[in-house]
Amino acid sequence: MKLSLIVAFSITAFLVVTCKHEIPLKDGNNNSDTCGTIVSTYSGGVAPLLTTYCTKCHNATTTRAGIDLSAYDGVKTVALNGRLLGSIKQATGYKPMPPGTTKLTGCQIRQIEKWVSAGAINN
Repeated sequence: MKLSLIVAFSITAFLVVTCKHEIPLKDGNNNSDTCGTIVSTYSGGVAPLLTTYCTKCHNATTTRAGIDLSAYDGVKTVALNGRLLGSIKQATGYKPMPPGTTKLTGCQIRQIEKWVSAGAINN
């Protein structure tokens, strides 16, 4: 009896430790929408977000702060040096972006984070 309890406890402990459950992320506005289907590629997810929120000021013609987010090379540079995530997360020491409007949602930020974590590749 003791042996079966020890075995059952061991199996349960093993499953608890090794089983990973992903909790869906909620967006930054605390809506019930989840981020389970976010696209974290450059062309399918990141570039459209940057076009919507960033390229009005950060483009080839108007390179505010010397940053052009209208093309991959410019985005990759600020993605890999940390400025992109620092600004959109509105972290201490970075200029909060986008200015004059609300912060990107948690899902949108996570989408860009996943792309940067994957190496900020042109995909």
